[in-house]
Amino acid sequence: MVARGTVFQPHEIKLMRSVLDDAAVLLPEAERTSAMKAKLASRILAVAAKGERDPNKLRIAALLEEMDL
Repeated sequence: MVARGTVFQPHEIKLMRSVLDDAAVLLPEAERTSAMKAKLASRILAVAAKGERDPNKLRIAALLEEMDL
């Protein structure tokens, strides 16, 4: 979950959207559901809210069940 009051700049949102799209493509086609994309997005937002901006680290966090980055 994203911390309340977290604000992202337009370029950060664009980065996170790109990471989400890249992560979703890596999933098996049967798992590319709206629910899974929402889960990936939530994981990306959670890590980005902690200050992470590296696309590779955001992608890894999206695809991992447990985030300890």
